[in-house]
Parts: sequence; C-alpha cells; structure tokens
Amino acid sequence: MIKQLFQNAGVKVTDTEFREIMQITTDDIRENRMKFGKKTSLQQMFTIAKRSLKVLMSA
Repeated sequence: MIKQLFQNAGVKVTDTEFREIMQITTDDIRENRMKFGKKTSLQQMFTIAKRSLKVLMSA
C-alpha cells in the first residue's frame, strides 16, 4: 500500500530502495511512537516514509 502511495505521488523507487525506506520508517515508528503508546495513521506513516526517502537519497 505504501509503495502505491509513492507511485501515486510520482516517486519512483526500486524494490531495494523501498525495502530500505520501510526499514528506516519502521525503526523510526518503533523508537519514536510505539514506545510512547502513540498510534500511527497511514498518512503519518507515509510522511515518515517520505522523510526516510530523503535520508536514503542524501546518504
């Protein structure tokens, strides 16, 4: 579903890049939201994934 959101936004990523983005996103959600008992909506997850993409592309 998230990959479809990227495609709908015109963002093209390879399967490898997508897996890395989702790993960064999952780690971020675990560290910054789950530990504090916060729920993450699909829109919030997509926002975090877009930030993760920027991090991946700047490395």
